[in-house]
Amino acid sequence: MKAYPLKRHGKPSVLRLSELPEPGAPDPHEILVRNLALGLNYAEILSRKGQYSWAPKKPYIPGMECFGEVIAVGDAVKEHRVGDRVMTGMQYGSYAELVKVPEFMAFSAFPGYSEAENAATLVNYMTAWIALFEQAQVRPGETVLIEAAAGGVGTAAVQLCKAQGCRVIGLAGNAQKIALLKELGADLAINYREGPFAEEVRRQDLRPDVVLELVGGDVFRQSYGLLKPFGRMAVAGFAAIPLVRWNPLTWIKTLRMAPKAKLMDMAQRSIGMYATHIGYLIDQPELVRATFSRAAEFMQAHGIKPVVGKEFAFGQIPEAHAFIEGRGSYGKVVVRL
Repeated sequence: MKAYPLKRHGKPSVLRLSELPEPGAPDPHEILVRNLALGLNYAEILSRKGQYSWAPKKPYIPGMECFGEVIAVGDAVKEHRVGDRVMTGMQYGSYAELVKVPEFMAFSAFPGYSEAENAATLVNYMTAWIALFEQAQVRPGETVLIEAAAGGVGTAAVQLCKAQGCRVIGLAGNAQKIALLKELGADLAINYREGPFAEEVRRQDLRPDVVLELVGGDVFRQSYGLLKPFGRMAVAGFAAIPLVRWNPLTWIKTLRMAPKAKLMDMAQRSIGMYATHIGYLIDQPELVRATFSRAAEFMQAHGIKPVVGKEFAFGQIPEAHAFIEGRGSYGKVVVRL
């Protein structure tokens, strides 16, 4: 099969399409999937650069989600059959024509979704749902501030919160992304690169009940300072963090920029903080499936579909990485096979 093994960290050019052995027959509780489309995640950019702590040891095939057709099932598989179309999640391995995954990490395709939309669903909506609904318990009528709101997780969060009846403040970095947020229904869309966004939020009298933290650094500090009493911050990422695991010079800067819980300050302001990384939940199959079931039911009840910003061919994954890294992307970047 064709795949992209990561043998060393570096620029997008280190990803080279190669011929590798096929995964082999699935074990009793596994399924084998022929990929039709892949959803790309910013975590994979960080992983390629050596800045992602959850990445396995090299060499490995990157990629955390895909959509495809089941071509073989293990003897103990109950839910899926050959020919089913499924969304799948994993720690790594999706940058390949074939993937083998545990059955519990495969979810039936959403009816009415295109191949690209199905590939763009699992990681982004699961992340946004857990942070906002399972942890922060967002309620109708509340104000939610969403950082990096034009990205994959961000657009998912905007859609989910608007469907929940919330006021949404979206932060993004250019005019095109601001326009997208307005199309998605954001009540206030702010270009955070043009100056302190906290001043504009206060001027509009829209201090948030909930913040979805995705950036870190100064963006985190401003967002944290805006929370109302009884407010909740849900940390689901910090894209600005410069961590390189093998470079000790980055560790101090990372420590300075990473979101931090300050217990006494939170007590004085009556606010709280949550954090999630959905990858660490994959050893709890029943929790994963129940949580995604709730998210899927909500999405389909409200007609929510992912924003697919751009599509690339399978042979263009290095170009797709460069595109995302250049900060020009919005929504989900999808690769088609």
